[in-house]
Amino acid sequence: MKTIQTKNMFFFTLTFLISISFFAQNLKGTKLLGVGIGSIYFTNSDSETSYSNTPTVYLNETHTFGMSINPSVGWFIKDNFVIGGNMTFTTSWSNSDSSNSSNTTTSESKSSYPSLYIGPFARYYFGNSSEGKPFVHVNAQYGLGKGKSESSSSSGSSSETNSHYKTDWNAGLAVGYEYFLSEYIGVYATLGIQFYQNITEYEYEPSTGSGYDYTSDYSRFNVPLYIGLQIHLPEKK
Repeated sequence: MKTIQTKNMFFFTLTFLISISFFAQNLKGTKLLGVGIGSIYFTNSDSETSYSNTPTVYLNETHTFGMSINPSVGWFIKDNFVIGGNMTFTTSWSNSDSSNSSNTTTSESKSSYPSLYIGPFARYYFGNSSEGKPFVHVNAQYGLGKGKSESSSSSGSSSETNSHYKTDWNAGLAVGYEYFLSEYIGVYATLGIQFYQNITEYEYEPSTGSGYDYTSDYSRFNVPLYIGLQIHLPEKK
């Protein structure tokens, strides 16, 4: 098999990671609230694929859009040490059109995959500097998600695939530094490692013939880099 090229590839990722957090210079009793837009992305790709045993050229055009939102809440149970919970909502939509040079039959596929992750986090700051502080951050999340994919062709055939997470979780460790722009505002950056484990079950139903079920099991490591803004608000007396 020979892939001639993938052309007109456009990939756009916008990572805000702007967590708006309220906490009083890391003092015990302070409440921490956060809302962040983790990422927004759009892809548009065209591909042409050929094989050595046939002159047929296979064409595909795919459009994908996705985003994630990350609210969180926590409390400083002691100076410089905060624990809390976070939630991540992600969703993506995809549309794909396929054809080939040997006939006029075309096919279209549409899919959507929403998911929700919930879990605890903890962060500990080091030192007493008024200019900035390094910290260590740990987190874990359990995910709930499902998806749906529908395919149809100009010849009249169609199929539907439904999926749901049987197991989905992730956990990570990161180190970071926050620089205080003022008593109440700081900017931070973190670099860490995140482990993901997912088992997804699928149910395939064609318009004709018998359907079948199958399972996908995968794990992976990521090395995420985050940059954000935080606002510190003293505890009300």
